[in-house]
Amino acid sequence: MSGRDDEALAIKTVHEGAQEYLVKGQVDSRLLVRSMRYAIERKRAEEALAKERDLLHTLLENLPDRIYFKDEQSRFLRISRAVMNQFKIDDPAYAIGKSDVDFFSPDHAQVALHDEQLVMRTGEPIIGKVERETLPDGTVTWALTSKLPMRDKTGRVVGNFGISRDITILKKIESKLAEDRNLLRSLIDNLPDYIYVKDTRYRYIIDNIAHRRFLGASTEEEVIGKTVGDFFPKEFVEQFSRDDQSIIEKGEILVNREELLVVAGKRRWHSTTKVPLRNNEGQVIGLVGISRDITERKEAEEKVRQANAELASSKEELEKVLADLRKSHEELKSAQFQLIQAEKMQSVGRLAAGVAHEVKNPLAILGMGIDYMTKNLVSQDGNVELILNDMNDALKRADSIILGLLDFSVPRALDLHSEDLSVIVEQSLALVKHELASYPITLVRELGTDLPPVYVDKHKIKQVLVNILTNAIHAMLSGGTLTVRTHSRKLGATEVDHDHGWRLADRFRVGETVVICETIDTGVGIPPEKLAKIFDPFFTTKPTGKGTGLGLTVTKKIVELHGGTIDIRNRSEGGVIVTLMFKV
Repeated sequence: MSGRDDEALAIKTVHEGAQEYLVKGQVDSRLLVRSMRYAIERKRAEEALAKERDLLHTLLENLPDRIYFKDEQSRFLRISRAVMNQFKIDDPAYAIGKSDVDFFSPDHAQVALHDEQLVMRTGEPIIGKVERETLPDGTVTWALTSKLPMRDKTGRVVGNFGISRDITILKKIESKLAEDRNLLRSLIDNLPDYIYVKDTRYRYIIDNIAHRRFLGASTEEEVIGKTVGDFFPKEFVEQFSRDDQSIIEKGEILVNREELLVVAGKRRWHSTTKVPLRNNEGQVIGLVGISRDITERKEAEEKVRQANAELASSKEELEKVLADLRKSHEELKSAQFQLIQAEKMQSVGRLAAGVAHEVKNPLAILGMGIDYMTKNLVSQDGNVELILNDMNDALKRADSIILGLLDFSVPRALDLHSEDLSVIVEQSLALVKHELASYPITLVRELGTDLPPVYVDKHKIKQVLVNILTNAIHAMLSGGTLTVRTHSRKLGATEVDHDHGWRLADRFRVGETVVICETIDTGVGIPPEKLAKIFDPFFTTKPTGKGTGLGLTVTKKIVELHGGTIDIRNRSEGGVIVTLMFKV
């Protein structure tokens, strides 16, 4: 309040911040209250305006999109920080009053002016226009621009404003995708393979030229939206539909499956691959298929197969002739071998019989002498008794050899009866029970029950088994496991070949039922270089004085007399397996 009624002073006071200028003496209570109320409202309005101004300023300073305001001549009234960065200026005042001509190439500036004049003239905005912007230095950018008319309080158009978003990176990506898409489409259309894409309803959505030709269509429109049912017979449609369903619903993959198709009466072979088509989330949205015509290759393969079949037939005939020749040669060798073996064994047998008869009587006299001296000779020298015992042991060993020679040379007649082989094995085990208990050996019985009876001399077979069991025990003096197993089975084609030297053994036939006894030890085994000689007379792998060398020879002869076979071989895991086989 002032006592001076001065208009100039009043204006100056208001400019300096006063809300009202009142003159003393001219103010009543109503005027004072009204002035105060108006002042308060103006203050509120100013604060609201300041807040809106601050918000606009924050928006213009921080929004990455480019915002500008222009007058009716398209001259800049205000620009955002993003526009300043685009124009590479530090002070927005530098752009005020200027137009696009000052910052862009003439071509772009002219297009922008035309759009802005159109907006101001029609009052209709331009929303989301993609613009190619070229700066004076030649830099090209892309923007997504919206331009709108700017109106005053009365609604009159007094300029325009706009907002632009830089989409240069997106345009580059779009351009690269377009290039890749064009390249892919060029490859798809020019490859000779049949390429197609289907949606989840099994409709074609993409196909190439080769595929259209195969289907008999001339344009893409004749294929897109259709299914295999529009082009193939029913029997093929069912198969294709099953394949497509597995790929789309289960995500399975079909790779290089060869298919025979009949299209337009022509047989064609195709190699087909189908894989699921997935979106960015991994969901199956269709399938991609590629097929290659392999008819020429299949026809060539068929010709090759026919040629190979003819060659195979010729080869088979030739091999049959060679097999016959080989068989004849082997039979001849076998006959020669058998004759040699027979003659050799007969010579050895005659020699053994002669030696046995000549030696047995002197041995008997020596035995009686040793027995007499043992009972009647009394001597203070303790060595005498030891010497007599050694002489008696040597005599018994010589007598054992003589008995073996007699068994080998003149085997006694067999007393054949129907017997259970498992029972004979049990009786044989009882005979070696004492010797078996002398060593840390574990006995495992796997004897079959209800075996078919075999026609044998059980005493001779016991002799065979005792000899085999004794050999096994002597091979495991440090301990081990002795397994004895009996069972029966029918012979297969690979089990009827026998040693050519078994001239007394009947050959088994495929399908015959046999009873088998297997003796398995975990001992030291037989040296490979000696394995072929184990049945030779007087050959032994035992130390001197521990074996006569006739046990296996007599054993084999007894087995052959029964029409059976004996097989001895080393096991890969160590030890020896002896297999006896008899006919039922």
